[in-house]
Amino acid sequence: MGQRQLQRWHVMKMVEVGKITLKEAGEKLGVSYRQAKRIGTAIRDRGMKALVHGNRGRPSHRRLAEPLRERVLALARGLYEEFNDTHLTEVLSEREGIDLSRETVRRLRRGAGQEPKRKRRAPRHRKRRERKAQEGAMVLWDGSPHPWFGPKYPACCLMAAMDDARGKLLAARFFPFEGSSGYLWLLKTIVKRYGIPLVIYHDRHGALMRIGRWRSSWRAIRSLPRWV
Repeated sequence: MGQRQLQRWHVMKMVEVGKITLKEAGEKLGVSYRQAKRIGTAIRDRGMKALVHGNRGRPSHRRLAEPLRERVLALARGLYEEFNDTHLTEVLSEREGIDLSRETVRRLRRGAGQEPKRKRRAPRHRKRRERKAQEGAMVLWDGSPHPWFGPKYPACCLMAAMDDARGKLLAARFFPFEGSSGYLWLLKTIVKRYGIPLVIYHDRHGALMRIGRWRSSWRAIRSLPRWV
């Protein structure tokens, strides 16, 4: 028996000795009261055998016929040995008239001990970027949409900016959504308090696209004192 069947056996034994009720047993097993009652009756009549599925140990009706299995594996070991699972599935259908899914072919080959032809690539090693050495060299900003004030209130977006070198919070404010108004407010607040940073790092949000008509505003900002 598996773990699930053993759990049902122990829970129903607790019902039998009066430690818990049948309703509590159903809650523990995740079944209805009527289903728990049927399980208890089956155990009393047939014992632990009642918990074992009647098809256990029998071959599946969907299992491939043994001659077909042997033919596919013989082709996979011989004529098409160098083919991967996808290519083998295609040639079996086109050349041999054997229509199987790729997953069926994969299971047959792995079950027979045939390794995949192409090993999965090892995950790339990603080196953590070094923080900037000087304060003001880079500012990180982003928006975080979330129901910050609980489910009873509409969700809003926390817009925040921090200095990369020290991790210092430079400005933060709640806005109805992540948009241009929030990022412009962050930029205005940072420039007024600290000056102009060398670089601002952000994601590819649509509100952060450069537009030609901002050039006049940018010229005005450049006249302000620089941070570094």
